[in-house]
Amino acid sequence: MNPTSGGWLILLTVLVALTLAVLHLPETWPQWLGWWRPAWVAMVIFYWVLALPHRLGLVTAWLIGFLLDILQADPLGMNGMLLAAITYFGWRFYERLRMYSVFQQCGVIFLLVLATDTLRLLVLDIIWDQGMSWGVLLPALTSMLVWPFMFLLLDRLRAQVRVE
Repeated sequence: MNPTSGGWLILLTVLVALTLAVLHLPETWPQWLGWWRPAWVAMVIFYWVLALPHRLGLVTAWLIGFLLDILQADPLGMNGMLLAAITYFGWRFYERLRMYSVFQQCGVIFLLVLATDTLRLLVLDIIWDQGMSWGVLLPALTSMLVWPFMFLLLDRLRAQVRVE
């Protein structure tokens, strides 16, 4: 990332997404609200791959996922692999996905987050015998609902800073 052409904005949005991914809810709030947490990091990675596919690579996505593994105490490499898969999917189809409306992209976000969270739960079930649940649908649903607002926010920030 070249800091002179807006690389700092990409880094800042990734850091904010990592912070939101590990941020705890206040103790007075019900615990079930945490199940509705959107996949912030996956959405930010997906946005930057769609907007600027030449700026975010597989290694960068894997390193961000590795950092997320450390922050969430997940098996090392798991989130890196999932974020690299999202990056590859975005690279492979970015020309087509750019033509989709924001609401069609919501469906893509829903399927991507659902697939990655299902794989994540499967790996955790194999390693730690955590068990599978229907709760995997909730982050995908909230990510789908948050995507239009996140897309508009990041798009405006990118236009103001002129990230190329």
